[in-house]
Amino acid sequence: MNSPAMPRTLGRWDLVLLKIVAVVNINNVPPVAVYGWVSLGLWMLAFVAFFVPEAVAVLALSRRYPGEGGVYLWARRQFGDVHGFLAGWCYWTNNLFYVPVLLVYMAGIFAFAGGEARAADLVGRKVFVLGVSIGWLALIASANIRGLAVGKWIQNIGGLATFGSIALVLASAAAARSAGVGSHAPSAAGVSWEMAASFAVMCNALVGIELASTMGDEIRDPARDLGPAIAIAGAVSIAAYLLVTGAVLTLVPVDRLGVIQGIMQAVGAGARAARVEWIVVPLAIVMGLATGGAASAWFAGSSRIPFVAGLASALPPALGRVHPRFHSPHIALITCAALAGTFTVFSLVGSTVAEAYQVLLKAAVIIQLIPFIYVFLAVMRVEGVGAAARAAGVVGLVTTTFGLCAAFLPTSDVTSVVLFETKLIVGVAGPTALGWLLFKRAQRGERRALVAQAFRPANGPRHP
Repeated sequence: MNSPAMPRTLGRWDLVLLKIVAVVNINNVPPVAVYGWVSLGLWMLAFVAFFVPEAVAVLALSRRYPGEGGVYLWARRQFGDVHGFLAGWCYWTNNLFYVPVLLVYMAGIFAFAGGEARAADLVGRKVFVLGVSIGWLALIASANIRGLAVGKWIQNIGGLATFGSIALVLASAAAARSAGVGSHAPSAAGVSWEMAASFAVMCNALVGIELASTMGDEIRDPARDLGPAIAIAGAVSIAAYLLVTGAVLTLVPVDRLGVIQGIMQAVGAGARAARVEWIVVPLAIVMGLATGGAASAWFAGSSRIPFVAGLASALPPALGRVHPRFHSPHIALITCAALAGTFTVFSLVGSTVAEAYQVLLKAAVIIQLIPFIYVFLAVMRVEGVGAAARAAGVVGLVTTTFGLCAAFLPTSDVTSVVLFETKLIVGVAGPTALGWLLFKRAQRGERRALVAQAFRPANGPRHP
């Protein structure tokens, strides 16, 4: 499989910002901050048990198998075409759920840009949420079709906005504490079954450092830049999650945290108490841009999976086409945009916005973690890695398996367990079955082509 020439546009700081905007999504904090200060310990456990093994595996595999495709390429080289396709398909289809998660959350955050008074009403309006979500999806699709040299700036702006978001959240907490009105510090929560589901969400929140490897042929110097970019992004990511969780816990009681607007609720409460309400609108803007940048990063990165699968004839070959002018995988990008938009609409049918968010989030967690089973198994058997890398693979494999099972546990936001589990099962099994059918169809087509070529006369067909 030979990839078409793709411009190498990603430098070291592009990689750092890409990884930060992909990993640090502080919208993950409210759903898991409900356990009080215990949440900080869960974040550290997820970092040590999942992120560190993931970092070791990604570095080892990207050096052993450089090129476009990331997890798809690694699983394919280690386990064959079928397993490579399953890993790549799950990684891609996960983002058909995760990109809508980010879009729905972004709409909820941008609602606060018009003032806190109107935000609660707008967040619950499906027309508003759909309008913002589909509009931003069209924007990032158009930018990335014009090439990564254009599309990367949405990710870069999102990465910088991530720093701005964290700074404003911490500033709000500091203002509240200095005014003596902060600390609603909750007591430590007891152990519950919901903690397991939250731990799975935390592991999923720390996924993203492998994203750049899906665009391996578009990195200027991967051997030099990937290691430092992973180290910087890892340190920033865990610090961000710990600091933001701590800030949220000092600003608002955990029983008043909403899933969609939790961060804005916390900052709004602290800002009102400290009489710095002006901070809410700029936070909504920069946090919305950060979330939108994350959506663009995952959209652009995951689109390389069907692109490479199209080149390998594991999916329809049209997905492997490159735009003649912009040199981007435009067919794969358009396909991803259409499917992500469809799932955004589907998630809101028959559900509240908060419950739709939970369905999308948990489906994304389950499908996202499946490829990491392959990643950790691959690093355990790849040639030339040391004992430390193999040990990291074992730890990561155990953590990932636990997270997969825990993600099926419903949370208190779910009003109908039956509907929640049904949507979750359909949302996971449906795309997986569709991918399998497409893969088998592509295989049959390739076999027919090989048979036709074998029986073709040496000098080609004769024409009268």
